[in-house]
Amino acid sequence: MKKIALVSCNMIRSSNLCPGDSKCFVALGRKEGEFKRYADNGARIVGIVDCGGCEGNKNRIICSLALLKMQLSALNEEVDAVHLGTCIMKFCKRKDDLIEAVKEKAGVEVIEGTHPYAPPSIFGQA
Repeated sequence: MKKIALVSCNMIRSSNLCPGDSKCFVALGRKEGEFKRYADNGARIVGIVDCGGCEGNKNRIICSLALLKMQLSALNEEVDAVHLGTCIMKFCKRKDDLIEAVKEKAGVEVIEGTHPYAPPSIFGQA
């Protein structure tokens, strides 16, 4: 079973636009989107960190992932893969820098995206 760390968009989470990273959890349970890859062997989320914010620098995400690794190590857990949230892949202006930094330092597989769901529409069906 793969153990996953999620990286989500700080702005979207702090604005409560995706409460509790619900779409990522649902997609993992249903094995949809980028989580299809775990249909045969299963996976679980062991941690969630945010990107560091729109004005943050790319080193913040590396520090957050290192802290997560340290905390999980104390629990005899580890991360097998890092998923960069759909929120980052679709909306982040600095996603290329984040992707590069995480791939350079993570030491595990880095997957671009999580769920396939569109944001809700306030003007009718999405």
